[in-house]
Amino acid sequence: MARPAPASARATDIVSFLTAHPSRGFTISELVTHLGMNIASAHATLAVLCDSGFVVRDPVHRTYVLGPALAVTGFATLEQHPAIGAAVEQAEVLGDELGTEISVMAAAGRDVIFLARRGPVARAQVLGYPGDRTPMLAPIGAVFLAWAEDEAVSGWLERATLTPALRELYRRVLGEIRDRGYSVPLASIAAPAVIDAIAKLRDEPTDADAEHRLAEVLAKTDEMLLSFESLTGSDKIVVKTVAAPVFDPMGRVLLSLSITGPDHAIAVEDVIELGRRLVQSATIATRQARGRIPGRDLPPTGTTSAGRRR
Repeated sequence: MARPAPASARATDIVSFLTAHPSRGFTISELVTHLGMNIASAHATLAVLCDSGFVVRDPVHRTYVLGPALAVTGFATLEQHPAIGAAVEQAEVLGDELGTEISVMAAAGRDVIFLARRGPVARAQVLGYPGDRTPMLAPIGAVFLAWAEDEAVSGWLERATLTPALRELYRRVLGEIRDRGYSVPLASIAAPAVIDAIAKLRDEPTDADAEHRLAEVLAKTDEMLLSFESLTGSDKIVVKTVAAPVFDPMGRVLLSLSITGPDHAIAVEDVIELGRRLVQSATIATRQARGRIPGRDLPPTGTTSAGRRR
């Protein structure tokens, strides 16, 4: 893999940070603090971004915000990735039908990026608004890794510095996700310690210590992905979300649609029904965008384990 050019890395860090904080502008001093840049390098990078219209400087407050040139980039992106519009449309349908928050997320390099929200806003939010990024540290981003090659899965697990037991568990759960077509993050994925570590990383996204802290918290937190192996349909659990993939024309997971779970325990059979309904919408979005759903090994007909076909 080619080594990233420092100037390019600075430019992408600035644009990503401003995208994730669209409600205000930032001075160069604030950007330097949040992104760990040298002020001279930041000044030179911002000058280039301003010249191109990707960033605009307020001459009175001396703050920087995203520029109008990026709007054109966004429109072009939607044309090149019709799955995004199709997924947002399905999120609107699901939000109206289920009366709950539906989110659209995408894989963005080593991160998961929040693209859109439809339906009622959940009381407890982990992700604030479009543009928020979270590193794909296991188990975060499981729905994007379930159909990935083994090398990518191994990197995902190793980056999170999990115990051998958790690594093996999450590998098994990835197989379950492929079988049933959706993942079920548990409430522990939004534990206070996890939320605090993610918030710290969003404020200082280039701080290696912040990502390391998140990895430590994830390794010490209880299991965060639901395995249906030992459950019956009448068992009750608290789920954070139910997430299903939207595939691109190459059969890769491009996006995820997710239903925000209620703040109380629900029966496993209700989780399964939500998952089936979600997969229907994700399949519609995939087909509308001419995506390809990869083949998968289906469980034998008549299986009675929770989460399997009956």
